[in-house]
Amino acid sequence: MDEAEVRRRIDGRGWGPFFNRLWVASGLGWMADAMNIAALGLVLPLILSDLNLSRTEGGTIVSATFVGFMVGAVVTGKLADLFGRRTLLIANIVLFSAAAALVGLAQNFWMLVLLRFVQGVGMGGEFPIIGTYLSELSPRHYRERLVGLTSAFFSYAFALIPLIGIFLVPVLGWRGLFWSLVIPVAFAVWARRALPESPIFLVRKGRAAAAEAALQVIEAGSAARSDTARGAPAAGDGDRAGKVASGRTVLLVALWILNFFCQYGFVSWIPTAIAQTNSDISSGYLLTSILFTGMIAGYLLSSFWAYKLSAKVFLTLAFLEFGLSLILFGLSSSIVPMVVFGWLAAAGYGFTTISTYAYTPRQFETTVRGTGMGLVTGAGRIGAITGPMVVGWLNPVGGLGASFIAFGAAALLAVPVILILERQSPAVGRS
Repeated sequence: MDEAEVRRRIDGRGWGPFFNRLWVASGLGWMADAMNIAALGLVLPLILSDLNLSRTEGGTIVSATFVGFMVGAVVTGKLADLFGRRTLLIANIVLFSAAAALVGLAQNFWMLVLLRFVQGVGMGGEFPIIGTYLSELSPRHYRERLVGLTSAFFSYAFALIPLIGIFLVPVLGWRGLFWSLVIPVAFAVWARRALPESPIFLVRKGRAAAAEAALQVIEAGSAARSDTARGAPAAGDGDRAGKVASGRTVLLVALWILNFFCQYGFVSWIPTAIAQTNSDISSGYLLTSILFTGMIAGYLLSSFWAYKLSAKVFLTLAFLEFGLSLILFGLSSSIVPMVVFGWLAAAGYGFTTISTYAYTPRQFETTVRGTGMGLVTGAGRIGAITGPMVVGWLNPVGGLGASFIAFGAAALLAVPVILILERQSPAVGRS
C-alpha cells in the first residue's frame, strides 16, 4: 500500500456517518479554541478596568496569546509529523483549556501575559493540525465542505460567548467566563477518541496494517461514491505537493501574516468598539453576538459554494470582501452601520478562513505537511501579534476607527500576494 492508493480509496468515498463524526469532533475542538479567543476580546474592557491597565497593556495581553500561537504552531506541526495528528490534537486542547482556568485566577498584568501565552501554545498547535488532519481524511470533492462545516464551529463560539457573558459576567465577573471554558474539553476529547489516525500519515511511517485499519473505519462509515462528477473540484484546485524550503512558502507566510493581522485585530477589539458606542453591557453583548452571526454565514456559505470557484478566485474575493467591510466599519460613527458592516466583516472572516485553510495544506508533500502548515501559520502569527497592538499605536491618532481601516488595508494587500503566489510556479499533481 502506498499514499496514492490511500488517496484513491478516500477520494472514492461518498458522504456518510464517518464524515459527520469527523467534522463534529474536529469542530468541537476548534470551538473550544475559539471560545478562549473570543472570551478575552469580550471582557477585555472589564479586565482593563479591574486591574487598572491601559489599552496598550491590553493589546500586549492579547498579543502574548499570539506569541504562544506562533510557538505552538511551529512546535506542534513538527511533532505531528513525528507522532501523529490525532495525538497532538488531544494534547493541545487539554493544555489550553487547563490554562483558561488559571487565567481566571490571574491577579496582575504579568500573570495574564504568561497564562495567555501558555494558552496560545495550545491553541496555536490546534489550528494547523486540524487543517492538516481534515485535508488528509477528506475526499477531494468534499474538502471545502468539511473544512467549512468544521470551521463554522469557530463562528458558533464567537456568537455564543457574548450570550454566555450576559448570564455569567454579572454574577461571577470576567473570571467566571474563563472558568466556564474548561467544560468543552470533555466533549472534544471524547469525540476525538472516536476518530482514527490519518491513514496517509500511517502509510508514510511504514505502518501499513494501521493504515488499512484506519481506512476500514472510514470506508465502513461512508458509502462508495456513485457519481464521480458531482462536486468535483474546480479547475486549478489540485495539490502542489511542494517542499517546505521554497519561494512559495515565503509567499504563503506573507499571506498568513496579512490574514491573521486583520482577523485577530478585528475579533480582539470589536467588542470594545461596540461598547464604546453602546455603554450598556448586556445590550452590547447582544449586539456583539448578532454581529458574529455573520461569521457563521461566511463559514456555511463557503462550505457549500467554494468548490464551484477556483482557489485563486475564492481567495481573491474573500479578501476583497473582508477588506472593504473592515474599512467601512472603521469609517462608521453610529451603532447601526457599525453592526451592518461589522456583520459583513465577520462574514469575510469566515470566507478568508475557509479559503486559506483549504488552500494551504495542498501546497506541501505529506511527509512535511504538518511541518509546512505549522511553519506558515506559526510565522503568520506575527500578524496576530501586531494586529491587536496596532490599536494602542493608532488610538492617539484616529481612535479605534483608524485601526479597523488599517486591518482592512492589510486584507486588501493580501490580494496581490495571492496573484503572485498563483503565478510563481505551475501546480503539479492536479486531478
